Amino acid sequence: MRKLTVKALTDVGLKRDHNEDYYGFVDDLGIYVVCDGMGGHASGEVASRMTVEHVVAFVSENMNTSPDQMPYGRLPGATPSEALLSNAIQYANDRVYVEGMKDSKLEGMGTTVVAMLATEDTFVVGHVGDSRVYCFNPADRLSQVSRDHSLLNYKIDRGELKTAEEIANFSQGNIIVRAIGLKDYVSPEVQTIVRRPGDLFLLCSDGLTDLVDDWLIENVMDANMETLEEGNSALVRMANDRGGKDNFTVMMVRVDDQPEIGADDSDEVTDPHGIASVEELTDPGFNALDVEKTEEAISLAELEATDPNGVGLADTATDIPVASPKSATASVQVQSGAVSMRPSSAPTERKDEAPPSVIVSFDDDKKELPSFIIDLD
Repeated sequence: MRKLTVKALTDVGLKRDHNEDYYGFVDDLGIYVVCDGMGGHASGEVASRMTVEHVVAFVSENMNTSPDQMPYGRLPGATPSEALLSNAIQYANDRVYVEGMKDSKLEGMGTTVVAMLATEDTFVVGHVGDSRVYCFNPADRLSQVSRDHSLLNYKIDRGELKTAEEIANFSQGNIIVRAIGLKDYVSPEVQTIVRRPGDLFLLCSDGLTDLVDDWLIENVMDANMETLEEGNSALVRMANDRGGKDNFTVMMVRVDDQPEIGADDSDEVTDPHGIASVEELTDPGFNALDVEKTEEAISLAELEATDPNGVGLADTATDIPVASPKSATASVQVQSGAVSMRPSSAPTERKDEAPPSVIVSFDDDKKELPSFIIDLD
């Protein structure tokens, strides 16, 4: 029996007055997405929400489309699922880029994206930017599945940083070199890993990983294999306890498949292509919703802002364009949600909002380095 258990949480942090992260998942489609928007004003919220919605809409619309008929093509050797996820991310990039060109208030908006697409035997993991996917297993412990599209890694790959000392002293670790919405093209990174019962995945924005070390993340995941909501809450509290300088989003996906007798327990199989990730279709403010997929869009009109745990939810994004798939034949159940949390200790005085991210574009004949995104803390 194939079964995944998913819990997600997003938090505004202590220094910002709005949340530019967005997450979403649709269990029936096996798609799980987290985005971290940037661009200042409300545009980061728009970019992250649009990306999640368009990725989910594209996957829903093209589940049965031949890889060779995908609008953005298929990399040599890519599996059908890899081609689907890669095309979904590229489609979202186009939509965000075009919307930014149409509205001066949204010009320059962008977002990172990390996503997983579940199949019967594998997960396809795709990403653009520095949001991450981790995998924890009691036997193998914690491993980072994705690799940041950062200036640091770019220079390491080019041989410009070689020694451990050079890497440790590199001062521009907060610059990423790939994001959704900055250009009319994007090169997602994709890989396929084996689906193993007992694995626990964490999809998260860099608001968490900038403040909480991997060994702490590992301990939290290990201690909360059966209590995913508590694990998410613990990670958010730890990030806030360390300053809460950014928004953070965490999504845990546990593989509850019943293992088959004689099943192969081989380690992950990776594919070095380039595809991005997809996440849950969520609005930072809703807990459960039924979305009827129509020809116009995946409608968000009939949402109920309720939380079974009694926590008040508030939508933080308004008048944001939604995805518009060409056609649809079935309804999908979409779950989403976000709450604003604070440490349980004495109230912390909120400081002025941190300056928004600044996106600096420049012409470069290498598509691997189309732009810099500088996070000004």
